[in-house]
Amino acid sequence: MSAPSGIEAFEKVKSLLLGETVRRLDETDARLDRIDARVGDEEKFAISSGDVMVEAFKRAEHKRPRDLTAALAPSVVSIVRAEIRSSKDMMIEALYPIMGRLVTVTVASAFRDLVESLNARIEALISANSWRMRLRALLTGRSMAEVALAEAEAGRLKRALLLERGSGRLLAIWPAEEGEEGGNADLQSGLIAAITEFAANVYAYRGGELRMLDIGSGIVFLRASPRVIVAGEFGGQLSRRMERRLDDTFLSIVERHEADEASCTSTALGDMLNEALAAEKSRRSKAPLMIFSAALAFLGAWLAWDSMLHGWRERRIREAYVVAMAGHPALGKYPLRLEIDHQAEIVVLRGLAADETEPRTLAAELIEAAEPYRVASDVTAVAPVAQMEALREALGEAHAALQRLKAEQEEPRAKLRRFTDSFAVFFTELDTFLDPAAAAAGLDELASLLKASGEGVRVVGYADEVGTTGRNRFVSRKRAERVIAMLVERGVARNRLALVWRSTYNPIGDPNAELHSRRVSFEMPFAGEFAK
Repeated sequence: MSAPSGIEAFEKVKSLLLGETVRRLDETDARLDRIDARVGDEEKFAISSGDVMVEAFKRAEHKRPRDLTAALAPSVVSIVRAEIRSSKDMMIEALYPIMGRLVTVTVASAFRDLVESLNARIEALISANSWRMRLRALLTGRSMAEVALAEAEAGRLKRALLLERGSGRLLAIWPAEEGEEGGNADLQSGLIAAITEFAANVYAYRGGELRMLDIGSGIVFLRASPRVIVAGEFGGQLSRRMERRLDDTFLSIVERHEADEASCTSTALGDMLNEALAAEKSRRSKAPLMIFSAALAFLGAWLAWDSMLHGWRERRIREAYVVAMAGHPALGKYPLRLEIDHQAEIVVLRGLAADETEPRTLAAELIEAAEPYRVASDVTAVAPVAQMEALREALGEAHAALQRLKAEQEEPRAKLRRFTDSFAVFFTELDTFLDPAAAAAGLDELASLLKASGEGVRVVGYADEVGTTGRNRFVSRKRAERVIAMLVERGVARNRLALVWRSTYNPIGDPNAELHSRRVSFEMPFAGEFAK
């Protein structure tokens, strides 16, 4: 038998000395290959994570449905809140049928109140002008308030412009300081000049000029010379007589500008037009007023009697309404109002209530007092106050329960995190505890927190810098295995404990203090690191 060669002897010695280390390295390489197969890149990690999460949800749905509900409740609530914030248009479409009716009723009521207030103020007047407006209202079928509003602007000069023909450059403006009605004077003058030139070109064969623009809320009068254009904006309608006088004044302004441009200031422009309006108003004949006065005197008795009759009926109906409301105290919690239309001879109960039955009963109790007027109910039913309060209380209780459930789920985990951040097991040699009693007590508490929270934890072994790298890896692993075995003895499931050894990585303090580095510490896992 021949002696072994040097290479074979070296292999035998290497096998005897490093066999265990080589085996562990092979196992580590195999584990790294398996990990790389699952998380080697983003695509592999996404596929493996999706498979793990699907399986975890399936197992939790069958074995731990309550825990799954508790874990997903905060996320579901956050998603619902975010969806509400991002779906405002859908909420508006859902709420519009209710809110739209309320807004419509409120706006209509505000306008009715305004018109009624104006009518009351005008009816209180005893001047001849008030009787004239009353007669005009009867003839036109409109209220006195509408007639007064229509006549308030009539014959008032809003703005006067003097501009250069062709270019539209503004030469003078009245009033000099623009108020709310000022607008863009330069833009307006340019438009007037352009329109005037357009009309002059189109109708040149007739020798005509544009003389008036109807802008809806008033009239703009225009007079032009070869050099300038005078424009005056007046509110309301103007009489033929006033139009003729203004026409003379416009021509006077043009002639004045031709004779002395400097004298055509903004003040002079406004003074001449306002003076024409004032002179025309003062020259109005008083004959129409006398005719109106005679006619109104003839109708005065009938109108006074009609007004007194309306007032007496309204007072009787409202007194009956107050008495009837006293018998229905529940309706006092809702916005209700009584509307009396003397023209249509109808009394309408409008507003909101819990249902439509009680308002109808209230309306029926007013029939006798409202004769000969007809009584109707136009009340929208909404949720009762008690129901709204009950719903508010139920929502409050649900919110409180959710907060308690969240606190119950978070409290054990928070305790476990605080404990793992401050606890470690220290060793002397290999896996011998530095303080066995302290280690046992700490592991007892750690095991209790792990079982209470249902969480997992990483058990990480460390070594000092004394010895070879292979030796330190072996020692750090043995220490972590020792601690895991003691936790399993205390009832912790083995699959909730992850074995990690980091050898001399992350020493504590002075490198000469070897005892501090010989330890086993604990780390909280990432979300999803342990299957539920």
